[in-house]
Amino acid sequence: MTNLFKALLHDERTATVTASTCLICQNTLDSHLTLSNILSLGPIQPALFCEECLSGLEKIHLKNTCHQCGRPVMAEMPVEVNADGFCSDCQSWHSYHNWYFKNQALYQYNKIFKDWLVVLKGQGDIRGRFLFADELMAAYRKEPNAIWIPMPSSSEKVANRGFNQTALLLEAARIPYKNLLLSKGNKEKQAYKNRQHRLLNLNKMSLNQAIGPLDHRKPVVLFDDVYTTGTTMFSAYKALELAGFSQISGLTLAR
Repeated sequence: MTNLFKALLHDERTATVTASTCLICQNTLDSHLTLSNILSLGPIQPALFCEECLSGLEKIHLKNTCHQCGRPVMAEMPVEVNADGFCSDCQSWHSYHNWYFKNQALYQYNKIFKDWLVVLKGQGDIRGRFLFADELMAAYRKEPNAIWIPMPSSSEKVANRGFNQTALLLEAARIPYKNLLLSKGNKEKQAYKNRQHRLLNLNKMSLNQAIGPLDHRKPVVLFDDVYTTGTTMFSAYKALELAGFSQISGLTLAR
């Protein structure tokens, strides 16, 4: 064993990367070097999130969800489902729009997730884009032959942020996708609308004519960061249905 390697091993036990702060809570992080960091000979990437924030992300277990939107259904949450396993929101979609759909959500939209999203979308800090890359790649492996479509953002939002966060997240997970949908744009933010206003505003998507012909027999996976009322997903679904696609499902990071 060379003296240099002995020194590296000693450093591995004691050295730390320059202190940084958690992107979510801003608490100081001390990222310890590992042997794999040293042997990789590549740039050492400091940790971006503290263990407390990571542990605060709540995964959604598929067995306890609404069969359509993926909302978690637990005893301590005021969410009721009917005998067929659909929550009240999805029952409304069935009644008024005859919309039956399947969306899988990975995490609950809790404070930690919301704070992470604010950092990514609100502050434009794209360093956190890799946080869910492993989960997204695992989902992609189940649907590798599907056409993956990121939910579009309006041109104004893309211009302000410099990116569309859903495409950014798929790129971070190395998932190929097609920008098949375009947002018609809306100056009023969804967060400021009440539920009734959202449900009335359903014509929000159009097909991107710049994309060449695609096999309409292939399944389609619509990807979004958050499923809220379902209006965005429904608008995307209808645009694709009108274009001739029939096997359409959704995947969202949170519900």
